[in-house]
Amino acid sequence: MPSQADQPHRFDRIEVRPAQRQLLVDGRPAALGARAFDLLLALIEHRDRVVSKNELLDLVWPGLVVEENNLQVQVSTLRKLLGPKAIATVPGRGYRFTLEGEAAVPPTATPQAPTAPRTPVLPQRPQPIVGRDEDLVALLSLLDAHPLVTLVGPGGIGKTTLAHGAAQARATAWADGCTWVELAALTDGQLVAGTIAQALELQLSPGHDAIAALVAALKPMQLLLVLDNAEHLADAVARIAVAVMRDAPGVRLLVTSQSPLRVQGEQLLRLEALATPKVGCTLAEASRYGAVALFAERARAADRRFALSDENLPHVLEICRRLDGLPLALELAAARVPLLGVRGVAERLDDRFKLLSGGSRSAPTRQQTLQAALEWSLGLLPEAERQLFLKLGVFAGGFTLALASDVLASDGVDDWALIDALARLAEHSLLSVSGAEVPRYGLSETARAYALSSSSEAPPPRERHAQTMQRFFDSAPADWLRMPDALWLARYEPELDNLRAALAFAYSRRDDALAVVSLVGSAAPLWHHLSLYDEARRWHERSEALVTDNTPGPLAARWWRAAQWAWTATDPERARAAAAKAQALYRQLGDVHGLYAELTGLAGMWREPNPMADAALSEALALERPDWPARERAWGQRARADVARANGRMAESRIAREAELSLRTQAGDERGRLRALALLAELADAEKCFDEAIGRWQALIGELRSRRSAAALASALRGLAKALTGAGRMHEAENCLADAARLVPTR
Repeated sequence: MPSQADQPHRFDRIEVRPAQRQLLVDGRPAALGARAFDLLLALIEHRDRVVSKNELLDLVWPGLVVEENNLQVQVSTLRKLLGPKAIATVPGRGYRFTLEGEAAVPPTATPQAPTAPRTPVLPQRPQPIVGRDEDLVALLSLLDAHPLVTLVGPGGIGKTTLAHGAAQARATAWADGCTWVELAALTDGQLVAGTIAQALELQLSPGHDAIAALVAALKPMQLLLVLDNAEHLADAVARIAVAVMRDAPGVRLLVTSQSPLRVQGEQLLRLEALATPKVGCTLAEASRYGAVALFAERARAADRRFALSDENLPHVLEICRRLDGLPLALELAAARVPLLGVRGVAERLDDRFKLLSGGSRSAPTRQQTLQAALEWSLGLLPEAERQLFLKLGVFAGGFTLALASDVLASDGVDDWALIDALARLAEHSLLSVSGAEVPRYGLSETARAYALSSSSEAPPPRERHAQTMQRFFDSAPADWLRMPDALWLARYEPELDNLRAALAFAYSRRDDALAVVSLVGSAAPLWHHLSLYDEARRWHERSEALVTDNTPGPLAARWWRAAQWAWTATDPERARAAAAKAQALYRQLGDVHGLYAELTGLAGMWREPNPMADAALSEALALERPDWPARERAWGQRARADVARANGRMAESRIAREAELSLRTQAGDERGRLRALALLAELADAEKCFDEAIGRWQALIGELRSRRSAAALASALRGLAKALTGAGRMHEAENCLADAARLVPTR
């Protein structure tokens, strides 16, 4: 005799035979898959109550992890066979079998089980979150405290992944669970409310305002609602968010978007690029950075043989840096590792939009290539702002409002229109804005590469950019005389990459020799301050042939003066020849300041007695005036100290060097001040005043330890070691030399 579980069930036109696993409709067998039949039995056996989706998934797919849409598909199949009213959807709870009839085995009279929380309706995300621990904590904290949180950032930054992690972490925190709504495919804002209702399996009454009907249905619910990719529907999502916050207090909204909704009560969490370590860090240090960790994890997923190592670390760091720590770009790059290797990927980054095109087929189209991600973002902008974005690609390393205004002035873009456009680009996460007193704007390297490759009028903006940088740096040498180092560097150092871009463009034109000569000459103080001597020498080698008799005298004189600086350390004879040419030009021009600079520079070029040095010093000091800037007068004292030491007059050299130190300090010339301190320590050592020398070196080393120059610190440690040796303190001297070697290993 069949068990009760195998007894057939009859409801109106249908009969269900568990023993035979058969469904009859109007007495005829109906085709029904195994999962659908199991679902039907589960609903019938528990027809006295609502069965949660979570429970049904466990009953129909025991031991398996499946997406909830599988359940929805099977429910739809049953409704087609049994009629639309056979299975009722209870919003936020689950399903219930509703057909009435006679069953062979009456349902057991058991108490109704408590309603389980709504099963989270989340998209499948098999890959773990990497490098976002702090961001996840911050996002969860905001979600717990506020009704609306918008996760903002550029395309490919990882907003969806982080939102998914937050939704998983809070899936059971609300009675009705969590529902995910993907908005990327929608193009009409009027469909947003209906799409949310569909995801929640709510039936909105026709003929009524969709937002009002949605909010009325949401009012009794306790729910986390995630709206993903809302940037192109921001107005519609904003209206819904306002209504939900006002009338459905139990609903939390998490929105991902490239721009804020700009509604009252919105809490923003702007997602930044993953942190990337500096060049030269160790393997252990690099592994702790989000960008490196993500690239390594995705590379291992693509090729199980991959392992981060000392050998491939430099290439990994280059990839992370040049891809701006952008998660999508790093994932696409990692996918190329099995075919090209890490070095091969790094070497092909100049062609990144072809290289980074092998995204997952399961990803949305806009995330399958780096170019598609950027085009999706730009497609949200009006044409005028899109064109502005493309023109901004001429700037390297960022720009100020003043520089952008100068470059774009001929396009008819006034300052207020430019400010508004920059604000919208920043709002759409296409432009970064620094928090400095004078804000600085910038495109990522990837965005800039796209802008340069996509601009239909590349030559004119780049030409105007080069002209703007020429005018900007033209004042650098004069400013250098009058401004303290800190202020001068704050003005000019941020434009180093723009200088390089302008030089490269002007040099490539070949017909713009004056621009190259001007930029090379005016860049000299910056290269000098940043110790970029190799770069200075390369540009002088490239541009020397461009300085001709037709070059305007002031430009030629400044170029030859800069050449003297560039060649002093590596080719003293060539430097002296450059100084002679600059001196002759300054004499011809009647430029007293330029002539003074050359004469004082020439006087310090010898380390032994030389009549030319004596003559140059005498002429320079005769030109000097007491009202000149302190930095400029310091050059005369430096020359006095150098000539006196070359002639063995140590006491005179010490007096002049102390005077130089005072003037350098007065001028805010930090580089010159530190150099004067080092030379005073050397003088003390040369005079065998070892205790004084040791004290001076130790004081200087204390200052240098807080600065960026490892080379200067190593040099000071070697100076201290020499003084310690003179004092007979050999063990301490050896320790100093070891410290210096660790800072700058000898080759």
